[in-house]
Amino acid sequence: MEPVCLVESVPSSGALQVNPAALGLLRVLARPLHVLAIFGPCGTGKSFLMDRLVGQGEGFPRSPGIWVWCLPHPTQPDQALVLLDTEGFPEQEGDETKLSHLFLLNVLLSSVFVYNTRSEGDPQRQLDRLTYVRDLPRVVRVLDECSRENSFLLSSECSRENSFLLSSVLPDFVWCLRDVAPDPCLDEVLEATDHELDSALSSPQDSEDSPSSCVQRLFPCRKLFRFCSPRGDGGHGEQLSPAGQLHPMFQEQVGRFKDYALSRSPKTVVGNRAVDGAFLADFLERIVDLLSRDEPVFLSEICNGLQEGSNYSVGYPVDPMGGAPPSRAAASAAQPSVLEPKREHMIPLQASRPALPVLAKVAPSTAQPGAMEKPMCLIENSLDGELQLNQAALALLQSVRQPVVVVAIAGLYRTGKSYLMNRLAGKDQGGFSLGSTIQSHTKGIWMWCLPHPHPCRAGHTLVLLDTEGLGDVEKGDTKNDTWIFALAVLLSGTLVYNSLGTIDQHALEQLHYVTELTESIKVKAAGEGGRQEGEDSAEFVRFFPAFVWAVRDFTLQLQLDGREITEDEYLENALKRRQGQPKKLDLPKKYLRQYFPSRKCFVFDRPAPRRDLARLDELPEAALSPDFLEQAQRFCSHIHQHAGTKTLPGGHVVTGTLLGNLAVTYVDAIRSGAVPCMESAVLALAQIENSAAVGEAMAAYEEQLGRRVALPTESVQELLELHAQCEREALRAFMARAFKDEEQQYQRQLKDRLDSKRAELCCQNEQVSSDRCTAALLELSQELEERVCKGSYSVPGGYQRLLDDQREMVEKYQLVPEKGIMAAEMLQQFLKSKEMVAQAVLQTDQSLTDRQREIEVERARAEAAERDAQLSQEMQARTEQLLQDQERSHQEHVQQLTAKMEQD
Repeated sequence: MEPVCLVESVPSSGALQVNPAALGLLRVLARPLHVLAIFGPCGTGKSFLMDRLVGQGEGFPRSPGIWVWCLPHPTQPDQALVLLDTEGFPEQEGDETKLSHLFLLNVLLSSVFVYNTRSEGDPQRQLDRLTYVRDLPRVVRVLDECSRENSFLLSSECSRENSFLLSSVLPDFVWCLRDVAPDPCLDEVLEATDHELDSALSSPQDSEDSPSSCVQRLFPCRKLFRFCSPRGDGGHGEQLSPAGQLHPMFQEQVGRFKDYALSRSPKTVVGNRAVDGAFLADFLERIVDLLSRDEPVFLSEICNGLQEGSNYSVGYPVDPMGGAPPSRAAASAAQPSVLEPKREHMIPLQASRPALPVLAKVAPSTAQPGAMEKPMCLIENSLDGELQLNQAALALLQSVRQPVVVVAIAGLYRTGKSYLMNRLAGKDQGGFSLGSTIQSHTKGIWMWCLPHPHPCRAGHTLVLLDTEGLGDVEKGDTKNDTWIFALAVLLSGTLVYNSLGTIDQHALEQLHYVTELTESIKVKAAGEGGRQEGEDSAEFVRFFPAFVWAVRDFTLQLQLDGREITEDEYLENALKRRQGQPKKLDLPKKYLRQYFPSRKCFVFDRPAPRRDLARLDELPEAALSPDFLEQAQRFCSHIHQHAGTKTLPGGHVVTGTLLGNLAVTYVDAIRSGAVPCMESAVLALAQIENSAAVGEAMAAYEEQLGRRVALPTESVQELLELHAQCEREALRAFMARAFKDEEQQYQRQLKDRLDSKRAELCCQNEQVSSDRCTAALLELSQELEERVCKGSYSVPGGYQRLLDDQREMVEKYQLVPEKGIMAAEMLQQFLKSKEMVAQAVLQTDQSLTDRQREIEVERARAEAAERDAQLSQEMQARTEQLLQDQERSHQEHVQQLTAKMEQD
């Protein structure tokens, strides 16, 4: 959609009113919303900055009121992006009530609030202009326990409580400081920008009611971005033409701002609940109505009123890191939400938000998304026994753009799985929680994302998955165990099966979950919902992980028929088919051999005496068995060196984003009662990834275009060569991310968009050239026009003077540089427009005979015909060049597709 006016002033009264058409556009957005609003003084480039967020030359119309632009989120396909652009407030005093209301709407509707100012003098002065922030705690209230009779005169206790609660529901505060003088060392300055913001907010002379103090008190999450002038020369950005004229430093700064702003959490309301477009539309209407009647805004009351009897996507927790909410089925299965926190629940309100993931404390240059100090539960059992995704952990996983090495561990409960995973993470103490009783301790599937420790896996993230112990007698639900084991198989690249004692028939019987995989997982989607015939082990092998059996508390000698054997030989001997053994007893062996052709075995001594096992994670290395330490070291080294990057059939590398989407697909299938289908999951992923690949490719095209193209070009060929270079980069970006685009549906989509961009670029090039040529001709012909108006040529010999002056003007025009490809056509149009004037002067020139006049008419016609012929040839050449470029583009797509297919 194009931007539309969302909130405008009533001409007669000046009160705010909502545009019903814009509300209709909001109401069709069923996904969680990421709402970014911008506010600030006039003339600071707010609309220009918002347009750059979506890669547009012009989008917002820079008109009064609040304008809304609804778009697909460029990095989170499960969210919608809503941009709000608000009219600027004037240097001098304006309608303060209206401006205060516009500010309040920006803050209450957004998940990221951007305050945009120019860098003029003391930054503190720019911040102090945001006087409207002082109205927030006075007008907007979270709870309604304080007296309504004097609702605008809060007691100090209520005011403090209200400010505290407001700070938990208000958006991120981002200050954009524009037109900072370009500085080669600006990158170093940027490292200290957040400190600079805190300094501006902590001025000792500020009163408690100053804008700086209010921002500091009400917005705990704050960020400062500095921008040089878009042109690098101190000029304003709004007057710029589209691509090619932006300063590289400004483009880089916009990129940083965009990455930060779009990575924040979706819009939430009281109780940290995500909202969709329908809820936001009704929420806006209620607030505008209250403001128009000069009444306080009680957020909890509004949210509860809207929630009752509605089908809004509000009512389930959302991750502060920006993850998507669960399905509505999941929401209905969850505990009822409480949107109105009571006074006695003031502290739980803060604590009820999903805990922020504890990110690893590493140097800024080495920090990576998803790095965690401690594990988080990724898939949990709800109170009714169903599996559900923890949105905070899911969002963190989806933030990992690196390839992932996924190691999952499964096995009977109370067999030391968590302790072994902690060793893999390099944590002797802390990490996955260990239990010290007979009860199963780990519930669901827990996740730990870490930078991969091995040098050969630099740039990879190690994802450890610790699963709930199988066979817990207290659980009484074997189906849950089957799904936990199936998810461990589906999500991992290496599966560690952990058992105690020896690999004997009893241990193999305990591994009956392997025999149930064919009932729990499908490879291909069958017609009419039935199973397809012919699914065999070879199909499963394409999807299944490498298999490692860890035998704990092993006390036997590794000997067979009087000779020493390796651990791997021990495993393979245990998996052999025994003559005379019933087929039923052989099934676990058979399926292990067929489904997991890559197998490895490790045996471990008991790590410590039995009396110390209850506090194993507290024991120092010296208190552990040396043999166990050596065995654990070999195990960890093998996993770190040989556990491969998680891939999909066809060799496509899985990132954290893809792994999170896989988890969503599989868990949703299980919750719906269906059997997870691996091929369907991959196809669903392919659709998400391929759509994102098209978007990423177009972003790469735009970025390259902005760096290379300066319009107008002197020839079509020059422009097409630039387009070809940008298209090549776009194709590389697409091919790097796309997979299973077997019918080239998305590549054709990309080609169509690139073809449209080429046509748009050619039109834009012609328009810029036409404008420049027209301006040059108008300037050069000004003196000639004045002479015509004065009658200077209406004298004997005037026709020849007119021709001479016109010829001199054309010569000067030919010397004008950088006219572009429309130079000849615009000159021909100009000369044609002057033919009637020339004919009139010719007919009135008394120095010429009738025959001379006829000769001059024929000569003028011949010259015009010659120019038309030349122009026609030039146009034909342009058309041929465009056709050749279309063929070149087709061949480029075929070549890159062929190369990718060979690579796959």
